This record gives sequence, C-alpha cells and structure tokens, in this order.
Amino acid sequence: GMTRIGYFLPLVLIVGLAADPLFAQAPVPPPVSASSLTPEKMMAKEKAVEEHAQKRGECKKQAKEAGLGFIARKKFVHDCMAAK
Repeated sequence: GMTRIGYFLPLVLIVGLAADPLFAQAPVPPPVSASSLTPEKMMAKEKAVEEHAQKRGECKKQAKEAGLGFIARKKFVHDCMAAK
C-alpha cells in the first residue's frame, strides 16, 4: 500500500539528486576518432583511402592482365600494394 510508495519516493529523489551533479560535471567525451582527427587529418585520411583503393584497382588490373591464377593474383596484388 502507501508505505511502499512512501519508501520508494525518497529513494528516487536521492538517486536523482546524486546522479544529476555527476552528469552536469562530467563532460561527454567526444568519439575518439572525431577528437583525434582534425578536418585536415580527416581529409588526408579520406585521400589516403581513396588512393589506396585506386592503387588496389591498378594492382588488380595488372594481375588480371598478367593472366594470373587466383592464388598468384592475390599474392601479386598483396606485393603490389606493399610496394608503394
């Protein structure tokens, strides 16, 4: 009955008050990737990813033109990617 509600209410208030200042003080940390990467770095990263994809495409094309088998082609592309 009533006693249960009367017992429960202060608990909610205490928990609410205890939790509130905690959240107010602690700034929400930004996602790690966003905070460590400046727009310049992000642009550079995107460019690197793009160049990587282009390079991979070139390597795959060369492997295909060389008429290599599946395994040999994989190895060729791997070596081709490793050789900057």
